[in-house]
Parts: sequence; structure tokens; C-alpha cells
Amino acid sequence: MEHRQVSDQQDKRQDSGTPALEWIAAGIGLVLTLAMLGFIGWQAWKSTGEERPAIKVDVLRIVPSADGWLVEVAAQNLSAATAAAVQIEGELLDGERVIATSQVTLDYVPGNSERRGGLFFREDPEAHALKVRALGYAEP
Repeated sequence: MEHRQVSDQQDKRQDSGTPALEWIAAGIGLVLTLAMLGFIGWQAWKSTGEERPAIKVDVLRIVPSADGWLVEVAAQNLSAATAAAVQIEGELLDGERVIATSQVTLDYVPGNSERRGGLFFREDPEAHALKVRALGYAEP
């Protein structure tokens, strides 16, 4: 008979329901899932599909390299549209005269992000006027 009482106590413990911590974890998971679905829906609704990449190129720093100078650049995509094969050009100028040019292609610049690259020059970029710009991109 004592064995039956122990078994009844175990059944009562199992029937007590789901622990509160489990309900809390499930609630947090539900909130996160709904938030992600809402964000994705909002992004899809907000996007017109006609937005074009807006690439801004900045010089980060100029450092000596093995065969001259390296100009490190950052390409910022200020729009939500993605750009592929972004071509960046740097020119060293002496007044109006172009002394040297260098180009780099960044494979992929997602919307609202930044990618970095480098331009190599034989002449010291700090001794001349340096102009950097994005030449173009391809749609991915």
C-alpha cells in the first residue's frame, strides 16, 4: 500500500502543469519571433524596389607599402539597395594635371553598410591632391 502512495504523489507532481520558467521562455521566444516577422514585413512594405545604391567614398589613411603608398578607402552605401562590383578610382593631382590613377573593385556592398579596400600609388599621395570617387556598380 505504501508503494501506491508514493506512486500517487509522483502522479500529482507530474500533473502540476508546466513550470513557470518554461512559460517565460516560450513567451520570450514568441515575442522575438513576432518582432522579427514584423520587422521583415515593415522592410518589405517600406521598400519601393526603385531605390538605387548611393556610394560615398572616404579616405581612411595613407600608409607606406612595399612598392610605394597605400591609400585605404571606405565605400559607404547610404541607401537600402545593394551594389555589386563597385569600382573606386583614386587620382593624384598636381593642379589640374593627373599624375597617377589607381582603381579597386569591391565585390559586394550591401545596403546601409560599409566595405573597405585600398589603392596603390608609386608617388606619395600626401605630397599631391588626392581625389577618390566611385565610378560605377552592377546590380547583383
